[in-house]
Amino acid sequence: MGIRIAGSNDSTAIAALHAESWRNSYRGILADDYLDGRILLERIGVWCERFRDPKPQQYVVVAEDQGALVGFACAYGNADDRWGTNLDNIHVLPTGKRKGIGSTLIANVASWSSRNYPGKGLFLWVFERNLPARHFYERLGGIIAGDTIWTAPEGTQVKQLRYVWENPAELIVSPEGAFKLGVGGTSQKRS
Repeated sequence: MGIRIAGSNDSTAIAALHAESWRNSYRGILADDYLDGRILLERIGVWCERFRDPKPQQYVVVAEDQGALVGFACAYGNADDRWGTNLDNIHVLPTGKRKGIGSTLIANVASWSSRNYPGKGLFLWVFERNLPARHFYERLGGIIAGDTIWTAPEGTQVKQLRYVWENPAELIVSPEGAFKLGVGGTSQKRS
């Protein structure tokens, strides 16, 4: 597996992966007719716009396995004065979960954020009911620091939790392949 900076040529593939991830992860959280319907066209619009007119400090990376897109992450550096860099999206194909792809993407974003915005944290929003994602972030040392209600494109209102890492460098993979979790000095081997 390799990680590389994404470009506008990746927008359709990212949108397709994004839609597939939402269909898989958000079933029962967002409306079925939305997940089964217009989500792909909507995600294509989002990603075409993000590459056509990127926000300041936008950083998008993709994970590939044998030339096929298996995951991506999108972050906005120092997006919040208090919390730092916003990891706005991180998605992995359902068939790629539990293979270290998400951890590698987060480590890449953490490294970029630490280099470009030293002393700033990293945060993301996750649906309260998305328990697998919450457990993943908690294993990586994420701490809940607030909540909000998000209105999905189809109108569903969903409670989100903000997970934070005050020191993103704790998420960077060491040369030995272990994550520095910063929780009691323990580390977790990458799989």
